[in-house]
Amino acid sequence: MADAAKAGNGAAVVRPLGPAKVTLQFVAVGNAPLMKRTKFTVSGQDQLSVVYKFLRKQLRLKDNESLFVYCNSSFAPSPDQRLSSLFEVPFVELPR
Repeated sequence: MADAAKAGNGAAVVRPLGPAKVTLQFVAVGNAPLMKRTKFTVSGQDQLSVVYKFLRKQLRLKDNESLFVYCNSSFAPSPDQRLSSLFEVPFVELPR
C-alpha cells in the first residue's frame, strides 16, 4: 500500500468489478407474503446475505422460518456471492 502511495501517478486505479448499484425485483411465489414495494436499488458490492437479512426484516420472518431466494427463477446463489456478479449472469431462454 505504501509503495502505491509513493508511485503517485504511476499507480493504477483499482475499480470494483460489475455495476456500482443493482436493482432487485422480488416476486412472491407460493404462499409467500406480499411486499408493498417490490423493487429496490442496492450496492453491487454487497453480498447476498445482506439481501437475506433485509428480506427477513421486511417479511417479519423469524430465524427458524425458511427463506428461499432464486435468481431469475432458476438457481439459488450462495449467501457470500456479490450482487454485482449475479447481475452479470446471462439469462438464456431455451427454445420451446
